[in-house]
Amino acid sequence: MAGLAVTYGLNLNGRLSRWILSFCKLENKIISIERIYQYSQIPSEAPPVIEESRPPSSWPENGTIQLIDMKVRYKENLPLVLHGVSCTFPGGKKIGIVGRTGSGKSTLIQALFRLVEPATGRILIDNIDISGIGLH
Repeated sequence: MAGLAVTYGLNLNGRLSRWILSFCKLENKIISIERIYQYSQIPSEAPPVIEESRPPSSWPENGTIQLIDMKVRYKENLPLVLHGVSCTFPGGKKIGIVGRTGSGKSTLIQALFRLVEPATGRILIDNIDISGIGLH
């Protein structure tokens, strides 16, 4: 009788281990599905080229960058990260941007490269609003 109990106990231990392993694999697969769903909800970025508003082939001539009342947030429901930034960077000059951690230096660069789009305001490069042209 003791041998039978030990045999069933060892058998139960193996089954329990396989059940836990299967449950962990299932949980990982569910997480993968959740990530795919989250990626599908991300808004699409601008197309590479918009023919109607393609800038001239000589653009940018000077490289002057103007930020006009630019406000940036990372998502619709999050608070603003940049609040009404207005400034001009002359073309052909080296500009340094300094500030404390979290003051928006990286966000400013992300907005210039259109990794994030401004909530309001405009970014002009040689008097062309970059929000209306393609990414390339």
